[in-house]
Amino acid sequence: MAILFKEVSHTYKGVSKKSGYAAIIDVNLKIDAKNEFIAICGKTGSGKSTMIQHMNALLTPTKGEVQIFDNIVSSNPKKNKKLSKIRKRVGLVFQFPEYQLFEETVIKDIMFAPLNFGSSYDEAREKALKAAEMVGLDNQLLEKSPFRLSGGQMRRVAIAGILAMEPEILVLDEPTRGLDPQGKVEAMELFLDIHKKYKKTIILITHDMDIVGEYAKRVIVMKDGKKVFDGDKNDLFVDPNFDSFHLDLPMPMKFAKEINNSMNLNIDTNVFTLEELLNKLR
Repeated sequence: MAILFKEVSHTYKGVSKKSGYAAIIDVNLKIDAKNEFIAICGKTGSGKSTMIQHMNALLTPTKGEVQIFDNIVSSNPKKNKKLSKIRKRVGLVFQFPEYQLFEETVIKDIMFAPLNFGSSYDEAREKALKAAEMVGLDNQLLEKSPFRLSGGQMRRVAIAGILAMEPEILVLDEPTRGLDPQGKVEAMELFLDIHKKYKKTIILITHDMDIVGEYAKRVIVMKDGKKVFDGDKNDLFVDPNFDSFHLDLPMPMKFAKEINNSMNLNIDTNVFTLEELLNKLR
């Protein structure tokens, strides 16, 4: 087991000792190191971002403990040691990661993390070149300033900078936010390719249920700081409590339901892509 939450809660401090905001409450969770593709959903303020920041110890529990590979992260700061090792194994990509670029060339930006973790220059360059290849960056771009690239290319550079650390798990906070429809497809196909080729576990926060339907294998739903669903995506949309999760249906599923209602048909509505819907109609 790569990540194990045991009754984890996190409360942000308020202006007084008595005040505070409980962002996640008594969360239990198990995540494998390989072959998981997980979407974390829930409306704004449900605790999604707080939870993923516990996955690489950017935040530590107020209550409970998180086991990340062979490290235990608890509410006792004296026991939390070698957290940087965790951040190497669980790479976290924030929203708009291109805003984190700062080096004068693309290759230097990608090399920064492995150099920071103790790799030699040659080792860091080799890792950076591999990461650039993983995200589909052309070698001709590597000596250019990252600030002269397109928005999509800049995002790939930022993701490559995380991948250069060679994490077993890649965690992404709203990775398609701000992208146009084609950019969303390219980003998700990139993550799917990394997942399939390198067997890495991918965990992403998203509000886009079309992405959940098409790409995720497992879905975790957060509501008011609590985990209210954790299972196969096929089970999510037929869950009797689905309406209370305040989530939308994927567009192909909406179309299928509307077609059934308007044409008095009985096609299977458990479809996640337009191609699947067309096959059902045929």
